Amino acid sequence: MKTGKLMASLVAGVALSGSASMALAQQGYAGISLGQAEVKAFCDGWSGVDCDDTALSGRLYAGGFFDKYLAFEAGYRYIDETSAEGAIPDVVSAGIDASYHMFDSSLLVFTPEFGPVRLFAKAGLQFWRQDVDAKLTVLSESFNGSEQESGLAFRTGAGATIDFTESFGLRLEWDYLQNVGDDVIDNLESDIHIFSVGPEFRF
Repeated sequence: MKTGKLMASLVAGVALSGSASMALAQQGYAGISLGQAEVKAFCDGWSGVDCDDTALSGRLYAGGFFDKYLAFEAGYRYIDETSAEGAIPDVVSAGIDASYHMFDSSLLVFTPEFGPVRLFAKAGLQFWRQDVDAKLTVLSESFNGSEQESGLAFRTGAGATIDFTESFGLRLEWDYLQNVGDDVIDNLESDIHIFSVGPEFRF
């Protein structure tokens, strides 16, 4: 699904309604996470090129519990550059990089406690923006180009929280982001898997 004010408004509306719900929540929380993203299709079908379909990813999020087992959260994620580069020495070289900005909202369902550990599953929507930069060099002439694509995608995932105190814990999670990127070029539209960890604060 391609970008437009409608999609941005949809995610914003979901996030705002969630924010209103969080104001009525029994407990709020916020956190930051770092991890590695794998853009599954980015290197598919390319031979003879240096290609890296993994990148550093960071996310900021905040949410609230409706009850002991159900929560809503919204967040912002950045995925650093995945890149591919190929060359015929002294003749031609080409390279492409792609990075991502994402705003998301999700509903989370938690299990009962297992000691200090709770498991959870989540599902929701995200608005994504993909930034693509390309460079082509032929002999001594260089050509550069860039473009942005954006859209709305489904997201899901699972994870665990480990409580150290009532107000501080550690969160480990896996996120699955579906069909993110420019669908005109096969390698630029991809599912993304992210494994991350970070501190979580409750208030």
